[in-house]
Amino acid sequence: MNISKTASTGLFQVLEKIVRSHPLVYFFIRYLIRFTNIFEDDAHGVKYLSLGKKINIIDVGASDGVATKFFRNNLDTNKILCFEPNKPYVKILKNLKLNNLLIYDYGISQNNRKFKVFYPRYKFFGKNLDLITYTFYNKKDLIKQINTDFKFKKNISIVQKFINLKKVTKIKYKISLIKIDVNGHEYPVVKGLRNIIKKDRPVLIVETDKNIKKIELFLKKLNYKKYSFSKNKKVFEVIKNRYPLNTYFLQNYHIN
Repeated sequence: MNISKTASTGLFQVLEKIVRSHPLVYFFIRYLIRFTNIFEDDAHGVKYLSLGKKINIIDVGASDGVATKFFRNNLDTNKILCFEPNKPYVKILKNLKLNNLLIYDYGISQNNRKFKVFYPRYKFFGKNLDLITYTFYNKKDLIKQINTDFKFKKNISIVQKFINLKKVTKIKYKISLIKIDVNGHEYPVVKGLRNIIKKDRPVLIVETDKNIKKIELFLKKLNYKKYSFSKNKKVFEVIKNRYPLNTYFLQNYHIN
């Protein structure tokens, strides 16, 4: 199924395209963003949800902590559970030294398994710069994304490795928000967290991918509806045809 997505808008969108045009520029800008509170436009929707106080959050695909820090700075958080299978990012998350972070060095799926993943490596004067945020579970999807984003691809190679994935059936905290950004593996993550989702009915923010319809049908059985958030209008809108970069799945009480 061909899913049409909208990304960031305005000046931010133009800047994002420039940054992503060259792997070297992207690598260093991504590094600098770690020290800011900058995150995707539609993520600001969390500030307009009924989530309560001292909430617990699951961040799947926590990477270098950009989303985690955004949630921590903009919401009243108790614990943020970061699931990240890439060792360099696990190290970065630990170095944040935030006392309410719980860091798990594996990803989430519907089964416990080792999984082959792929990411681009850019060679610059003999030094390997690994673009781990571009870790994909499907090599063809990664190549397609590289061709879409980068104009300068000459020194890019693709590296493969194995990561650990686990099914998470029980967590001792009541979860109010789940963010999932795993470059095409979102549906298995949702299924791997099904017990928590059924029990707590949290807000889900899911990066839109080719399996978004499967996720929608799965969550519809639990009375979730799909929304996009407009930062300019400061409102949630029911998705009809055009999917946003990130899809919000909400219960009625999350926005009432």
